[in-house]
Amino acid sequence: MSDSTLTAAAALDAIDEGVLVQDSDTHVVYANRAAGELLGLDRDELRGRSELPTPCECQSESGEALPERWPGVDALRTGRPQRPRVMGLPRPDGRVRWVRASARVIGRSVLTSLLDVTALRHAEADAATLASRLGGDGKGQGNGSGNGQTAAGKGVLSPREHQVVELLASGNTGEEVAERLGISPATVRVHVRNATGKLGANTRTQAVAIAVARGEVAAP
Repeated sequence: MSDSTLTAAAALDAIDEGVLVQDSDTHVVYANRAAGELLGLDRDELRGRSELPTPCECQSESGEALPERWPGVDALRTGRPQRPRVMGLPRPDGRVRWVRASARVIGRSVLTSLLDVTALRHAEADAATLASRLGGDGKGQGNGSGNGQTAAGKGVLSPREHQVVELLASGNTGEEVAERLGISPATVRVHVRNATGKLGANTRTQAVAIAVARGEVAAP
């Protein structure tokens, strides 16, 4: 194995995104560290397998139900790249890991990338539960005060808080948000703390998910 191959393998193992390569018969010929961790399987167990764990749920990013199969299968069948789909993967320990999976054919093989969205999925579920509870309490229809700052209504964030949360939703770190907006990381943290409180969230991830679920910021 050449030095360049070793370097490429080391680089793929250093990233948090899972990478699977399968041949034309769907046998796994390569899996990086993150792919093994997401699937709950050792890479040696994955190598040579023609079947991957069957998703317990599969949908498009817009929420449309899809057949419960891996995108690599459709990529090989059609020869076209497959748009990202969100899949629930049952793990050997009984838990479900949620991933955003996409696939494209390269030569006679197919490359599937996997991004862990478990935390975001759970935060979105928490946000939906919160919105349902607020709606059931009659707090989502406004209180007649005219200030628009209702618990479940839109527009509770200031313009700067909106910018910060939207950039976080797009995947930027706090430091990157600070650089983009020309403010200090400490100021970003203040805006995040304020936005989290206004949205009724407990964490930054929950705040982003609630803002997206409410339609206050665009979905990533």
